[in-house]
Amino acid sequence: MDITLARGLNYYTGSIFEVKATAGSLQSSILGGGRYDDLTGVFGLPDTSGVGISFGIDRIYDVLEELSLFPEEVKSAASSKLLFVHFDEATQLYCFNLARQLRSQGIACEVYPELSKKLGKQFDYANRKAIPYVCVIGSNEMQNKRYAFKTMASGEQQEFSLEQLIEHLKK
Repeated sequence: MDITLARGLNYYTGSIFEVKATAGSLQSSILGGGRYDDLTGVFGLPDTSGVGISFGIDRIYDVLEELSLFPEEVKSAASSKLLFVHFDEATQLYCFNLARQLRSQGIACEVYPELSKKLGKQFDYANRKAIPYVCVIGSNEMQNKRYAFKTMASGEQQEFSLEQLIEHLKK
C-alpha cells in the first residue's frame, strides 16, 4: 500500500489502486482504477457509484514478452504468413482487398500499416515480426494482376496470380 499514490483526482472519490509488475524492468503501472461517486451522472445516470479499472494491455504484453511468459504454441506461430507491402494510398487500398480474399481462404496476412514509399522499412517490419513471405503491390501488379512474391528466408522471388498465391500459401 502506498498512501502517497494519487490518480484521477477529478473523478475518483474513494479508494484508488494501481498494479505494477513485480518482475521485469517495467516500472510503470499495468492496471489502475478506483471508486467514484456519481461519475455516471455526467452520462445521464445520476446517483450511481461504482469502481472502474483500466488495463494497460501494451504494458502487460511487454512484461510477458520480457519474462518469456507466452506459451510455446503462441511463440512458435508467426502472427501472419504474408505481409503486403505497397507504395502509396491506392496500392495500400488494393492490398486491403487482397488481404480480405486471402483471409477468406484461411491465410493469416496483413497489410503494412503505414503509408511509406520505402520498401526497406516495410521489409524490416516483416523481418521483425518473423513474417515469412512478402508480396509487393505496385501499379504494375494492380494492372496485370500478377504479384511479386518474396520468400524472406531465401530471398527467392516469384510472380503469382491471386489463385497461385493462395495455392502456394496453403501448402
